[in-house]
Amino acid sequence: MKWLINLLRGYVELQVTGAFPERLLNLCAQNRVQFWRLCWLDETSFTFRVALKDRKRLDGLAQRAMCGLTERGRRGAAAVAERMVERRWGFLAGLAFCFLAVSFLSRFLLVVDVAGNDAVSTAVILSQLRRAGVRPGAYGPAISEMAAANEALRGLPQLSYMAINIYGTRAEVVVREREEKPELVNEDAPADVVAEADGVIEDIHTDTGRALFQDGDVVAKGEVLITGVLDLEEPEYGTVDLGYLVVRAAGSATARTWRTLEETIPLTVQAKEYTGEERTGYAVKILWFDLDFLQNSSILDGRCDKITETEQLDLFGRPLPVWLTTQTLRGYELVEKPVDREGAAAQLEEVLRFRLEELMASNGGEVLQSAVTAREEGGRLTVALTAECRENIARTVEREGAVGRITGAEPP
Repeated sequence: MKWLINLLRGYVELQVTGAFPERLLNLCAQNRVQFWRLCWLDETSFTFRVALKDRKRLDGLAQRAMCGLTERGRRGAAAVAERMVERRWGFLAGLAFCFLAVSFLSRFLLVVDVAGNDAVSTAVILSQLRRAGVRPGAYGPAISEMAAANEALRGLPQLSYMAINIYGTRAEVVVREREEKPELVNEDAPADVVAEADGVIEDIHTDTGRALFQDGDVVAKGEVLITGVLDLEEPEYGTVDLGYLVVRAAGSATARTWRTLEETIPLTVQAKEYTGEERTGYAVKILWFDLDFLQNSSILDGRCDKITETEQLDLFGRPLPVWLTTQTLRGYELVEKPVDREGAAAQLEEVLRFRLEELMASNGGEVLQSAVTAREEGGRLTVALTAECRENIARTVEREGAVGRITGAEPP
């Protein structure tokens, strides 16, 4: 551990020459000057090491012992710092340059963080902020935080609130997404409840209106399940026609249904076959300066893929205002290739099951059993998914007119 401490504080290695050099060692001990690594060269000379801070004291002690001192080298952190200070012009210039660079560069944005978003992607928000002038490399003091937030909000109707806070080289963007307004029901508009799909009714429930079917009945798509027209019955022995009452029908109808979904794809597709020709170009952006070398990667003859990657460089985990863009061009030709029938059928089945799950989620239903079939015809592969489901098939359909009691006319 001592060698590490001596290396940090710095030391000097000296050669002592004299008639009685041991006198100097006695004086060092009397004056509490630590030394180590003593090595006798002969009877009149030896070498040893002392701390750099004790170097000047040794000159006086050597004169008293009538010995000569010769430096053989200085080592350690303090010695390196001492040599740097001796070259003051370079050290001061470097220090001044570093100070100015830090003061100047700390005014530019290096990072833009977005928080509070869920449905709206961060990339969309950053793209809109870039149009408003908030981007890595922008001059921070020149940005009006409130004006930039208002300008970005105009292009993002999905957001209801945005605040921009700039902390040195970092811009923090806090957003709040707009809540969807609930769908307003026009209670003054008459409506019927109709069947959205064919099925066998298992349970029909009426909130408003009159049910036209019972449990166990078979209904077809589009048939009225619950009517909004109620005939007002006259009292016994009455002679006055009370007419009918038009309301907004409401209710639910749980039924067993059979759904058939299909997807189709061609049996041959055009696929890319790379020719092996490839070119790469680079571009560097430092703050607002662009060094574009992409012109050297000219477009290949024919078709080609363009792959562009942009990376922000960092130093010891701290982002720098430097972005490196790499653009790779790969040439290819289109050739006809047959599709993998088993893989294509599995992929189409996955798509159909996803569509069925979405359909059941919207209707609050469940899949009881399902079966998948595949057929080939006309150079195309068709996959069909047949499922037996239990779901709510009731849907409200508005019609013309107004709610209320109507007399002297036929019911609509």
